[in-house]
Amino acid sequence: MKHLLLTFALLFAVSTSALAQEKQPLKFVDATTLNICGHTLRTDKSPYFRFDPEPYGFKEKNIVRYARYSTGLYVMFKTNSSQVVATWENVPRRPGDNMTAITQLGLDLYIKHNGNWVFCQSGRVSTDPAKSKRTKTIVKNLAPGEKEFMLYLPLWCELKSLEIGVDADAVIEPIASPYKYKVINYGTSITHGASASRPGLTWSARMSRNLGIDFINTGFSGQGKMQREVVPLLAQCEADAFLCYCFGNPTAQQIEERVDYFVDELVKAHPGKPIIFIRPLHNELDYFDMVQRERLAHKLSVINHKIAEIRKRHKDVYYLDEPFPHGDDFEGSVDKSHLNDLGFDRVIKTYQPQIAKILKKYGIK
Repeated sequence: MKHLLLTFALLFAVSTSALAQEKQPLKFVDATTLNICGHTLRTDKSPYFRFDPEPYGFKEKNIVRYARYSTGLYVMFKTNSSQVVATWENVPRRPGDNMTAITQLGLDLYIKHNGNWVFCQSGRVSTDPAKSKRTKTIVKNLAPGEKEFMLYLPLWCELKSLEIGVDADAVIEPIASPYKYKVINYGTSITHGASASRPGLTWSARMSRNLGIDFINTGFSGQGKMQREVVPLLAQCEADAFLCYCFGNPTAQQIEERVDYFVDELVKAHPGKPIIFIRPLHNELDYFDMVQRERLAHKLSVINHKIAEIRKRHKDVYYLDEPFPHGDDFEGSVDKSHLNDLGFDRVIKTYQPQIAKILKKYGIK
């Protein structure tokens, strides 16, 4: 009986201690007092815009909307808190049908562990558009001592505000971005991040952590078409290189009409910097839809011809022509078009070594 009472007493003490830790008073700091990174081009309009679309005269409403999304942005900070809590609010919207709510509206927390950035926990959300403001404990019961964090912001919404909560007696401070070099990753929904399961698993984010180079997410779902309006934007960016997955959205005719101007102006604005194009991913549906397969074959023919011409003029332009390895299982997408985490993993394994090799030639490593 004594042993049983002692056991209950110990359990009560442990549970009381845990409860006290969970209910420890919090203080919140505005994320703008920390270090928000990953912008294509910073703007005073909002710290959570990738860039301000107004000066460029974009005609596509989606690009204007996507420019104001927090896609690819991340907050850098350190704290000795035992927990990390977040309060954030987005412009109300209902999540789309081929991505998780975490990807579109949620947060994704990484922690520095043994010198590497590793996944810590995600900030989950309600899918009810009326609940556009939420407070979530992302992680708790952390070991004592100072820790470094990288908090990825939502991929598919406009963020209105963000506060980070820590223990009331804890210290929280901004830290610098871990990346020395910056590569603009311009392109389509594949670049934008559809359909990674959470913001930290886009191929831009993963390559950044893998290579120690900041691949800036400048993807526009359905609108990565080398429009003339995007050229002045990219021309103004401070970047060490450009990675372009922008042959998936435009038609063969649009590629033929636009790619020369796109490259010539980019080279003029950033002489001597590498511009790497990637062959459009072979849509899994192309294996079964004969019309779509024929359309892709024609597009590839146009791309090969135009790239060959461009490379005669510009020695710093590259084209990764290796077909995307879907594998025999056809399990790399959610809808035969947009990649899941397995699909993005195959992108990383196929193209990251080639990209790293090119960048290394320019001292970007």
